[in-house]
Amino acid sequence: MGINSTEVAYGFGQMGSGHIKASTALYPPAGRVIVAITMLEDVQFLATTGLVGDDSYIANGSALVDDGVSFIGSGTQFLANGMDDDGDAVTSAVIANTVSFPKGLTIYGRWTRFQLKTGYTHGVIVYYGE
Repeated sequence: MGINSTEVAYGFGQMGSGHIKASTALYPPAGRVIVAITMLEDVQFLATTGLVGDDSYIANGSALVDDGVSFIGSGTQFLANGMDDDGDAVTSAVIANTVSFPKGLTIYGRWTRFQLKTGYTHGVIVYYGE
């Protein structure tokens, strides 16, 4: 008997995609998040608000908690993966606007918005998920 699973479709961006090469902010459709970003050329994200992680998995919305999940980004970073139970975890480094992501790289996570540092010729492709 087959299993009717949506795990692959929802987990790998099969709920839509977008392309952007301008420096305007890109937000996912309502009820979705960005789950993957593929670089079509070397790109940099805007500082602070250029790559905003989905914070709905952070237990109390605080960097002091150790039971949340966080995603890389250009804003405040939280305890890595929420796996620390003794308070000595190190938070992920903020993605600065000087960090260049190379052409062909795909990053995975959950982001609620992003913005390129400047306009590009080819830009990026984004994939949406729940």
